[in-house]
Amino acid sequence: MATTLEDLRGDSPAIFGDFNKIKEEVIRAAGGNPNEVERLLTKRILMDFLQFHMKKRKQYLEKPLEKKKKRKPLELAANNSGRKFRKPKRQRKNPTEIKLAVPDRPPYMPTEFMDKIMGQASNIKLVIQKVLTDTDMKRSQDRLSIPTGQMRYDFLSSEEKVSLEKKEANGIHFKGMEVPLIEPGLQVSSIFLKKWKLGSGSCIMLSKPWMDVAKRNELKPGNNVQLWSFRVNQKLHLALIKLPN
Repeated sequence: MATTLEDLRGDSPAIFGDFNKIKEEVIRAAGGNPNEVERLLTKRILMDFLQFHMKKRKQYLEKPLEKKKKRKPLELAANNSGRKFRKPKRQRKNPTEIKLAVPDRPPYMPTEFMDKIMGQASNIKLVIQKVLTDTDMKRSQDRLSIPTGQMRYDFLSSEEKVSLEKKEANGIHFKGMEVPLIEPGLQVSSIFLKKWKLGSGSCIMLSKPWMDVAKRNELKPGNNVQLWSFRVNQKLHLALIKLPN
C-alpha cells in the first residue's frame, strides 16, 4: 500500500519545520496544480523523514560505548543496636561436605582375605570401619567396641541376638558367644562376641582374647580397622582387617 499525504501528516518528529509553511512552499512550486502539490508534498515529507532517521542512526553509531559501572563496595550500615554490620558474603560449599554428599562406593574385602574364605563363605558384609581408640587398646578393658550407631550392617541373626542376651550366673554380665576370627595377619583364631551395658544403653564388643589379637597384629591407637562378617554353613564368622594409615 502506497504512503499518502494523510498518513504522513500530524506531529511526527520526522517532519522538520512547520507543516503549513512547507505546504505553502510546495503549492507555489507546483503552480497550484493539486496533483502536483500532492506529489511534491509527499516527496518532501518522505525526504525529511529519511534524513531525520539517518541523522539519528549516525548519532547512535558515533556515541561511545558506556562502560559498565563498577559495583560500589557494600557500605557499613547501622542496625538498631548501633553496631555496624556488613551483608554476609555467599559462602562456598566446603569440599568435605560436597564429598560427603556423594554416596560411598560399595566396600570390598581385600583379595588376600577373599582368597582365604573363597568357596566356603557367603553373605560377606562390612560391619564397621573405625579408628582404634585408647580405650580400645587398654589391657584392663580387653575389648573392642562396636557402637551400634556406627555399624553399617546388622550382621546378627535373630537367634544370635537372643543368645547375646543370656547372662552369667551373677545375673549382671552377659555370657556372649564364641566366634571364629580371621586376624589382620590372616591367622585364624576365635574371639568372644559380647553385649555390654553402657549407661542406659548397650554396645556389642569383641571381648577376650582381644588384647592377644591386638598384640599379635601390632595394633595401636589411631590404626584404622574394618570388621567384616560372613557365613560358613550359616554359622557366623568375623574378619578383622588393618587398613594402611
